[in-house]
Amino acid sequence: MSGTLPSWIERTLGIQTGPGEGTVWSLEHTWAWPPWVTLLFVVFAVVFIVTIYLREGRQASTPYRMLLAAVRLVLVAIAIIMIAQVALSLQRTGLPYVAVLLDDSLSMTVVDRYDGKLGKVLERRVEQALVETAELSRWNLARTLLLERDAAMLASVADDYKLRVYFLSGARPSREPDAPAIAEEINSLEPTGESTRLGDAVRTVLGELRGTAPAAIIMLSDGINTAGVPLAQAAALARRRGVPLFTVALGSDKPLRDLKLTDLLVDDVVFVDDVVQIECKLTGAGFRGKRVRVVLRRQGEAQVLAELDVTVAPDAQTQQVRLPYRPTEVGRFQYVVEAEPQQGELNTENNRKTCTVEVRKETIRVLLVQAYPSFEFRYLENMLRRDETIELDTVLQGADLKYAEQDASALRVFPVRRDELFAYDVIILGDVDPALLSASMMRNLADFVDQPGKGGAMVFIAGPEFMPSAFRDTPLARLMPVDLNSVRYPDREQVLTESFQVRPSELGLACPAMQLGDTAAETREIWENLPPLYWLLEAPDLKPGVRALAVDPKRLGHDGRPLAVICLQYVGAGKVLFHATDETWRWRRRVGDVFFARYWIQMIRYLSRSKLAGAGRSATLSADRREYAQGEPVRLRVRFGDERLAPAEDDGVTVVLEHLGHKTRRIQLRRSSAGRGTFEGVLNRPAVGSYHAWVALPAMEGRAAAVDFTVAPPAGEFERVRTDAAALRQAAKVTKGRFYTIQDAQGLLGDLPPGRPVPIESLPPKPLWNKWPLLLLFLVLLTGEWILRKLGGMV
Repeated sequence: MSGTLPSWIERTLGIQTGPGEGTVWSLEHTWAWPPWVTLLFVVFAVVFIVTIYLREGRQASTPYRMLLAAVRLVLVAIAIIMIAQVALSLQRTGLPYVAVLLDDSLSMTVVDRYDGKLGKVLERRVEQALVETAELSRWNLARTLLLERDAAMLASVADDYKLRVYFLSGARPSREPDAPAIAEEINSLEPTGESTRLGDAVRTVLGELRGTAPAAIIMLSDGINTAGVPLAQAAALARRRGVPLFTVALGSDKPLRDLKLTDLLVDDVVFVDDVVQIECKLTGAGFRGKRVRVVLRRQGEAQVLAELDVTVAPDAQTQQVRLPYRPTEVGRFQYVVEAEPQQGELNTENNRKTCTVEVRKETIRVLLVQAYPSFEFRYLENMLRRDETIELDTVLQGADLKYAEQDASALRVFPVRRDELFAYDVIILGDVDPALLSASMMRNLADFVDQPGKGGAMVFIAGPEFMPSAFRDTPLARLMPVDLNSVRYPDREQVLTESFQVRPSELGLACPAMQLGDTAAETREIWENLPPLYWLLEAPDLKPGVRALAVDPKRLGHDGRPLAVICLQYVGAGKVLFHATDETWRWRRRVGDVFFARYWIQMIRYLSRSKLAGAGRSATLSADRREYAQGEPVRLRVRFGDERLAPAEDDGVTVVLEHLGHKTRRIQLRRSSAGRGTFEGVLNRPAVGSYHAWVALPAMEGRAAAVDFTVAPPAGEFERVRTDAAALRQAAKVTKGRFYTIQDAQGLLGDLPPGRPVPIESLPPKPLWNKWPLLLLFLVLLTGEWILRKLGGMV
């Protein structure tokens, strides 16, 4: 038996106690019998005494006899107390402990954004508590909760409990003796901890108070555990010790507002006056649905060269951003792409990326071949001849010899020698009669495209007479992006009255050659308003890997997809462009050569970009960063300086990944929509360690392109900054405590359990068995029993 002595008994026994102290009593004895023997003896004594009294003195009533039996039993009990030498054991006790665990790590310096009324209320509370205009950092919120109203919370806990305040950095306890001094210490400190060890801190508190488990642990933190034992594991230990956790979540569990640009991709060398497609990826947090302006500038200049309004996707979702820009000057320039900083962003350094682009003015050699002088041929020839960046030669198969004398760009015959043909950068074959091309000419044309030593560009323009069906059994058939067995020509006898509008596909809009405007919106508008065309070769079956750049949206193939009007494929080391119509000259209506010329010049430059590679024919392998935190994806990219060296297959690049102490892995990279020479892949959730990646396929001369990167364990306090309210809530639930936010944390004081008193010292025992009151009681009962028996006629 045990309990707490009332104060009057303490005074009677002469026990002196201080403020907040009390006395706990218990009984001790020298009784040697085992409990089960004692129990049998008690039962036997009760049965024996009651039976005896029920049998004798029947002239007395039964209740009267039961009273006598009760008196006899009390006498037996007093005798047992005397024999057992029962004494009163006393112990002076103090208030139970309550530990306050205050997170003072660097993550507590984060300033969260609170909208509306809540933000104003918190600002007012912080100003009143800290007597200064302070920002709403998590540390200031913690200090406000403990210090507001003259540190009322600390004082209240100190009145009812023995207060112990621990700081998370090193789980060190405060050295101050009382609540006012602790409040001054907290007010003077700043968060400096380089790691957050919530689980270790809880275990330290439980270890230090192992003999006197605290009534509760109050934890003020953002819940972000960056090192040591997980909070959930420490909570399980607290539950076994019977110690509830009362957790207060500081900060917001919503993502901090941030915009980040990554994976900037742009050609290193471009033609002057050509469209450069600058691509990057935008990731937003806290700005879902907001319109954000992404701009392009030259380094150190304020002038905006290109801009795009982007609607930010849901949090952590990456979206592609394309900024088309047309450089007008020759030189080497450094450009900056920037997502303009938004209100509430803590880190704006990741809003911008830089790149260096060399702008050149190069002459492109073009050979234009046609069987007869169609409108497409005439307008294309006249336009290309006027462009100073194009060196044009033409072959008109049906012309007489005088034609070549009258036209400076006209050749008398198609180039016969291989070296003559290979001197061109782009060859445009219109409606060409294959009967006028020898077998060696055909082979040279095929080799012009797919031979690694050349990798030229070929354009096929479909026509009503020959192209492409007449080339079905020639070496050029394998270059065609379409299945020649399924093509269908318009009826020759029928006058075409139904027009169609050419619409770029999504891949087409990503292609620099298809950018007819200076912005993406302007490009779409131009394509939508171009004059319609009439003649179209229906080619429903495209070969694998072919990219449809433009389609007729109203005419569908048997697979339900719109018929291709312009398509592109990579063959060997070169490119092949196919036009299913020979009526792009109609785009000249009302506006002249503006868009007709822009499309063709840009397309020719795009097809001949390998000319800009010069001697730089190697491939480069890069990662988007050199160091990653555990769990982050690694994006690998291979770029061929000369895209003619890129494999024709879309998955033709293989990277070997070496991880120290682990098996090597092979990762296939796929061709990016950015261009023929760019391949990309993602390595998801790599393990911690150092990695070496190198290009295994295609095999390159010299040393293989390689890159090194490291995956590090979470180390920084700012690696994760979102308040982990879920972890704090679960810890409170597991230990049968309570979870609070800064808004309702004032109710914490009323929810704390009373706890168990803490023993201070043991007092000398007070013997009960030899006290005169007990002996007097024995004599009084013994005498009283004899008198009652006499009165009842039982003697």
